[in-house]
Amino acid sequence: MQHESWLVKKDRVWAMRFFQDKHSDEDGTTYMRVHYASCRLGFLHGITSHVELHESEKLTYEKARDLWMSSVETEWEVSEKPLWKTL
Repeated sequence: MQHESWLVKKDRVWAMRFFQDKHSDEDGTTYMRVHYASCRLGFLHGITSHVELHESEKLTYEKARDLWMSSVETEWEVSEKPLWKTL
């Protein structure tokens, strides 16, 4: 997992974006953010419109890595390109 990674469910309706939080915690801990999103038209191989963000989670790097690994082992696949525009 890198500073930013994208996973898309094999049905291409759900996706996750993993990225490093810009700010460390008070104790210096670096966190990862995970955004969960869906697209009723299905995610394309690249930027998709009509994306609906559902949830954002702040996880330690270890927990984010575990989520990423367990997701890839089940019904998620790595997207080499971003799936929606980020600001």
